[in-house]
Amino acid sequence: NIHVYFSGNEGFHVYVYNSQFQQISSRERSELADYIMFRGVIPETFGMKKFKPNRSSFPDFGEKGWRGRFSKYVFGSKSKRSKIISELIINGYSSFQKTLDDASENIGVKIDPNVTMDIHRIFRLPGSINSKSGLTKLYCENLSKFDPYMEASFLNDNSVEVIANCPIEFSLKNKKFGPYNNEKVTVPTFAAVYMICKKLATLA
Repeated sequence: NIHVYFSGNEGFHVYVYNSQFQQISSRERSELADYIMFRGVIPETFGMKKFKPNRSSFPDFGEKGWRGRFSKYVFGSKSKRSKIISELIINGYSSFQKTLDDASENIGVKIDPNVTMDIHRIFRLPGSINSKSGLTKLYCENLSKFDPYMEASFLNDNSVEVIANCPIEFSLKNKKFGPYNNEKVTVPTFAAVYMICKKLATLA
């Protein structure tokens, strides 16, 4: 069972219940985070050796896990696989490690490893307001359609005067605000709280 919650600020909390991973240690969680992020990968896992690499050891499109994902990322298409493998072998071991690092940056999943590793961390309660945004931690029933700036703002529309210094336009509850250049403006409470939490405004 996987439940996803919007954290109320810039990320999501993913809860995995009734799984074999629920009781693992902090060290094991660190290894799991490395796998998810595609971090600390070595060339040998993907077919490259320091001496006499074997072409057949390189990953193919049909493989599962990171070998398959890496194959799609690096080769692009099946027709290019053979040519690119030749180039990777010619460029050598160190160059291949840089290719892995580049893949880690671009296709690795972006998570906060410290949160994943900390088995004593207390998570924000669903329905509570995040002090860094004024938005609410909320369960996501349909993640692909979830819009936190529409669905997670529950403060009222009462007018508030603030001194705003917000260099970009932003949207909350389907209303647009900004940009503001250190000016006094009247905005709904939900927008005022959001800007104040983001240190983009102060009460007038």
